[in-house]
Amino acid sequence: MIDVNEVKAIIRRFEDKEGVRGVIICDSSGLPIKSNLEIDVTEEISAFVTSLIGKGKQVVTALNEGSLKFIRLETGKGEIMIALEANLILIILK
Repeated sequence: MIDVNEVKAIIRRFEDKEGVRGVIICDSSGLPIKSNLEIDVTEEISAFVTSLIGKGKQVVTALNEGSLKFIRLETGKGEIMIALEANLILIILK
C-alpha cells in the first residue's frame, strides 16, 4: 500500500528545487497517483514514460544488466528523470 503522506512529501521535496517544472508519482503499473501538473499533461507523460520503461527493461534484460533503476533523458527544454522503485515511479521534469 502506498502512503499518501509519503507521496505528498516526495512531491513537496522536489517541486521546491530550482528548475523543476513538474513532478509526477505513478504506481508500478504507470497510473498517476499524484502530480503538480494538469491532469491531461500528467496522463500523457505517464503513458509515454510507462512505454519507455517497458522498452528500457527489455534492453536491460537483453543485455543481461540486472534490473532497470533510473532513466535520464536530456531534451531541448531540459531533462526528464525517471526513478523506478518497488511500488512507485517518480518522474521529474527539470
